Amino acid sequence: MKTAVWYTSTFLVIFVYLYCYLVQFIRGAEIRPQLHLHQPLLRNRLGGAQPPSHMASLPPVIVGAPSRHLGWPLGGSSGGNQHPSLQRHLPPVPPPPPASVFSDYLTPGNMAVSSSISVSSSVSSAPVHPSVTAAPATPAAPKPLDFSYHNYEDMTTWLKHFSASNPDLTALYSIGKSVQGRELWVMVVSSSPFQHMKGKPDVKYVANIHGNEAVSREMALHLIEHLVKNYREDGYVRWLLEQTRIHILPSLNPDGFEVAREGTCTGGQGRYNARGFDLNRNFPDYFKQNTKRVQPETEAYKEWIAKIQFTLSAGLHAGALVASYPFDNTPNSVYQAFTSTPSLTPDDDVFHHLAALYARNHATMYQGVACKPGSPSFPNGTTNGAAWYPLTGGAQDYSYVWTGTMEITVEMACCKYPPASELPVHWSEHRQALIRFVGEAHRGVRGFVTDGNGRPLENVAMKIKGRDAPFQTTKHGEFWRILLPGYYRIEAYKEGYEPVEEDFSVTDHHATQVNLTLFKQVDTKNGFGTLDDVSNYYALSTSEERPNKRHPSISNKQDVPHPTGLSGLLITLRSQMDNLFANLFG
Repeated sequence: MKTAVWYTSTFLVIFVYLYCYLVQFIRGAEIRPQLHLHQPLLRNRLGGAQPPSHMASLPPVIVGAPSRHLGWPLGGSSGGNQHPSLQRHLPPVPPPPPASVFSDYLTPGNMAVSSSISVSSSVSSAPVHPSVTAAPATPAAPKPLDFSYHNYEDMTTWLKHFSASNPDLTALYSIGKSVQGRELWVMVVSSSPFQHMKGKPDVKYVANIHGNEAVSREMALHLIEHLVKNYREDGYVRWLLEQTRIHILPSLNPDGFEVAREGTCTGGQGRYNARGFDLNRNFPDYFKQNTKRVQPETEAYKEWIAKIQFTLSAGLHAGALVASYPFDNTPNSVYQAFTSTPSLTPDDDVFHHLAALYARNHATMYQGVACKPGSPSFPNGTTNGAAWYPLTGGAQDYSYVWTGTMEITVEMACCKYPPASELPVHWSEHRQALIRFVGEAHRGVRGFVTDGNGRPLENVAMKIKGRDAPFQTTKHGEFWRILLPGYYRIEAYKEGYEPVEEDFSVTDHHATQVNLTLFKQVDTKNGFGTLDDVSNYYALSTSEERPNKRHPSISNKQDVPHPTGLSGLLITLRSQMDNLFANLFG
């Protein structure tokens, strides 16, 4: 017969688990059985493995932007000799657009607009998306986009007609299909929609990942229309489209949208995909093993962002009015059910800037007013994701850790599916912020990495010293990193080559150009020691190198220290019970 202590302990464990579950559920962080094996974080990005065969033939989309140059001067600039490998690749940097270009995007209280621009380069001969499903051309003229909700058939028809009517500025393609077979459409809006141009960054907006957050879907469609229609009239829009390739995915969860209902501001009807999975809890997670069964929409999304190196991104949601930034998760999520604390990235200053810029360019978000009594308010309209509530398997953290993309989450409205009559107001409030956010892709540092013969080097492991978040060069040897004004050191390593470091500075007015040359190693060791030493070097930096010691270290290792004490006990108990429930109920 079991003792009273056993029964009491069992009751307390179950009570604590249920309490944590309910607290996180109420705050929006659903705890569900997890089914997907965790994969190595950055080992591939450090050159330890080749990309999957189905991606091997896909030319990465090149990122970059113009700017002040440190290293070899651009053609036409003074000071020093230009490296021979860049004499035909980098034309002179054109002057920034006049101040009048930005006049419509400067209002009292808004942040100043950066006047950086990108290098105009030659167009590559290969199409950007050789493996994605191209939308068939439709000669009929598109209907004007009204302020109403568009189901899958209406959205598909409008996208096809609009793209066919504007082939010089748009290209429509699909990244895959939903559970129920609906295409996951993406519209590219750019002055070169079909072909990649060197030196031009790629930016993406992803909307409607939760099917019932329908306002984000319509904002994405209106953004497509606005960019194209204002290309010739609006100087800033024209500059963006000539210097950036903007990919807009209006609905990542078209199946969920079809069962959601207009006027429903809360609740979960339509939130999940057709199999009942929350797509924003379905990605590999940096802090915890996510064992949820991967869904077709999630798999398509992961393959998409592996093929294209996006510089900047935003996920569009609804249910609050705030701009949220990584990390969304933390090693102590159960503990945070009682007291939430921020979970900061090595690039916290950049993420905070991006979120603040969006909030300040929105009509009311920057005020940080709560949606209703009892709901949280957000100072300046921004929040760290984990400080709001921690979640496992989010797209935002995945994009940053696995692909190096600077991504934030925008909660666009307090009501998830507001009446269609309110859509004009939401569009007028978000229009400027959506446009201004794209321009931040032209901030920071960019450049080329070549070998001693001037040939571009692909998959070079790059890192900003003191920021343990590596990124890689593209097929054309290009790299891009968004940074705020300051002094930095960039490091580059590729197996078989001598590693290189270079100091540079970033200003607020334009990006900085840094070009690097890697030379073949003469012996089996390099400046860092053995190859294992290099892997460890890029995995961790000393605390003195970090500008903010609160930053976690992003490495190619998945071993995150497990909390101790009561917090560790609660996490262990919850993990065991999650596994038990998963085994019992699937």
